[in-house]
Amino acid sequence: MMMRPNSPLRCPPLFGTPRTPGRVTLGEGMGEIARRLGKPLMEHQQYMADVALEIDPATGLLAYPEVVVIGPRQNTGKSEWLFDLMTHRCVAKWPEGAQRVLYTAQTADEARLRWRDVHLTRLLKTRTIKSMFTPRLALNREAMLWHNGSHWSPISTTGKTGGTGDTIDLGVIDEAWSRPDFRTELSMGPAMDTRDWSQLVIASMIPGITRAKPGTWTYLKEKRRIGRARVEAGVNHGVAIFDFAAVEGSDPGDPRTWYSCMPGLGVTAAEAKIAARFNSLPLVDFCAEYLGWEPVETVATWTLLPQVTWDKHLDVDSAIVGPMALGVEITEDRTQAYIGVSGRRADGHWHGEIVEPGRKIPIGTLGTEWLERRVLELLEVWKPCTTVIDKRRPASSLIVPLTNLGYDVYTPNGPEITAACGQLYDRICYEPNPEREDLTHLYHLGQNSLDRAVSMARKVEAGAGVFTFVRRNTEADISPLYTIVLAMLGVEVKGPLTVPDPEIFY
Repeated sequence: MMMRPNSPLRCPPLFGTPRTPGRVTLGEGMGEIARRLGKPLMEHQQYMADVALEIDPATGLLAYPEVVVIGPRQNTGKSEWLFDLMTHRCVAKWPEGAQRVLYTAQTADEARLRWRDVHLTRLLKTRTIKSMFTPRLALNREAMLWHNGSHWSPISTTGKTGGTGDTIDLGVIDEAWSRPDFRTELSMGPAMDTRDWSQLVIASMIPGITRAKPGTWTYLKEKRRIGRARVEAGVNHGVAIFDFAAVEGSDPGDPRTWYSCMPGLGVTAAEAKIAARFNSLPLVDFCAEYLGWEPVETVATWTLLPQVTWDKHLDVDSAIVGPMALGVEITEDRTQAYIGVSGRRADGHWHGEIVEPGRKIPIGTLGTEWLERRVLELLEVWKPCTTVIDKRRPASSLIVPLTNLGYDVYTPNGPEITAACGQLYDRICYEPNPEREDLTHLYHLGQNSLDRAVSMARKVEAGAGVFTFVRRNTEADISPLYTIVLAMLGVEVKGPLTVPDPEIFY
């Protein structure tokens, strides 16, 4: 049972939980909060609020302890809707008293950034609400402390760290496409089970291949499958879903297709902007992120090492606890740039991560205009032991500016880079073995850009058992992998010999 065509909405979700007649809803209160915040809910947003906050007369509690919102980029108002929902949870009167709201996004840093620069900033600009709470800005302890006892904080929630505190009344998993499995939800579960009015809200777009390769966003895919099945079965309790997507097989370049799945089109985004995106993005990415179609990609043959070996080094909880170094690369055609970081973990193994594009710089960004500015920001905030740049490659243009500003820049020679390639290879070509304390491994976060680079690399022997990495073909780009090689080398050369206590890491 889809909401088309008998829906009260101008642009209904392709699969959407309908309003249950006769049920009381708290949606009106959320709509009032949105008005006080200066952005009244759009038609579809109010409808979603009314359904998501229905009260089940059989239990007297929320009918939907879980809500899933899937929609195109910039055209569903997901972020604004979540912001209103979290604010409503903090200021409304609930039977269980003070509420605890937990917000998590793609990464802990991203969650904190959005909480500070979007959520907190908006509330501080709202005269009638800013006097209702006190912000706490201590790093890793950020929170809005509401005068009624409620608590709203950003946090990274994983199966290993938990990070859930005593209770959670509203848990928000934003950018759910970035979650490879159910660990985040499982870690929240125990803290929500003790609260009768608790609700888990999952929001996301469907990621394009450039952002996340197929098979890496199992969590969101499974939530979509379950939600759609419940809508088709007419289930009106437990899980509510609002899945905005175009009918597959529609013309992706036809504005009528866009209007069928983008409820904010013409309101929050102009048709010309979508047309520009259609013309500039790879079609598979546009169809995923703007039309909600799951992308399909033919898997390339891995030549550097077996994919299964690389995948066994995936650890979404991996993090650096000691000195780090940056590696900077610009592609040979100078159309893209990458910043990588590497350093030791608490267990002595290595962590490798592509910082940009991906954190502040949107994935898929072309050009290098942003690179120097972003490197300087990271140097100021993260204070790495060095920045490593291969003076034979395009990124060498940054060596003089960074050096003139007083930053340490390490420019390795050819033999050093060749040796670093061998060390990285040794750290990923063997399966992790906890019983071998003499082996150190490189762990990664499953980032699409790094995965692709590893899959497209091959070894070229340089004699005497040493080798370097090169592209498998002229279309391949291994720059992300190369940044990790450089960053690891930087820590080896410039970092201290011992791993510091993790408590001193930011």
